[in-house]
Amino acid sequence: MMNSDALSCKDCTSWQGLLLTVSILTCWLLPTTAQITIESVPPIAVEGDNVLLFVQNLPENVQTLSWYRGGKLLKMFEIARHVIATNSSVMGPAHSGRETVLNNGSLMIKNVTRKVSGYYTLQILDTTSRREITRAEFFVQSPILGFRKRPTSSQLKIEFVPSRIEENDDILMLVYNLPENLQGFVWHKGVLPVDHFKIASHSFLTNSTMMGHTYLDRLTVCSDGSLVLSKVSQEDTGLYSLRTIPVGLISESAIVYLKVNKHGRQASGNQQPPHQQRMSKKQIQKLDMCFSSVSVTIYYN
Repeated sequence: MMNSDALSCKDCTSWQGLLLTVSILTCWLLPTTAQITIESVPPIAVEGDNVLLFVQNLPENVQTLSWYRGGKLLKMFEIARHVIATNSSVMGPAHSGRETVLNNGSLMIKNVTRKVSGYYTLQILDTTSRREITRAEFFVQSPILGFRKRPTSSQLKIEFVPSRIEENDDILMLVYNLPENLQGFVWHKGVLPVDHFKIASHSFLTNSTMMGHTYLDRLTVCSDGSLVLSKVSQEDTGLYSLRTIPVGLISESAIVYLKVNKHGRQASGNQQPPHQQRMSKKQIQKLDMCFSSVSVTIYYN
């Protein structure tokens, strides 16, 4: 009796070669650049949250980008138009005062309500006048049973001291309203909670902190979640996120955008220069508590 496996292999030799050819051709036809994607952080928000429409794989040759409310590219729905080279934005008719366009293309929406749920459209224009359109969607819901949100006044938040930051400054990322009864908390550069972007993590169980080599000599972690970052540079500009590690199931997070200005560049508007800024009494008290509670530090290998 003839072996069925041998028959199968013998008869398939010709079409296996054909499949290999098709596979190679398919690889050649795949796009060489990564496609732009937008991730909503969080995807389902509660009223009062801050929502980040996080843009990934933004091309390097982008000249301008525009955000629109809804799915149509109409002027009346334009939130803002942003110029990458100057990191400046022009607000559109649909701007509510709560939206901020970041230089990486992402859109931050503060203190969201149910009315802002739905589609958002990003249009980019590169240096060759080529246009690309990407859409995102997120939902906002009222607090419901099983997901009780703390009042806005006690919401986890982060504040920069000083508020305007220049190169070589020592800055404090001051955390307010860190929840009680936590296992710990984690800081990341960016919004993706992956080890590659981890800055530091703190465990209340062992009263210890682990930090990455990138910030080895410049970072102090406080037990209230705050960070002291020394001698910042423009490379430190970007998004930073703090995520709590709860004893239960509900984790909280806060996201901020750090802008490091070139030394000596005049502040815009009525903002005071860094040397004229004064810390409030509450900020001074928080800073004193931070340094009085600095924990044991363990570095990554």
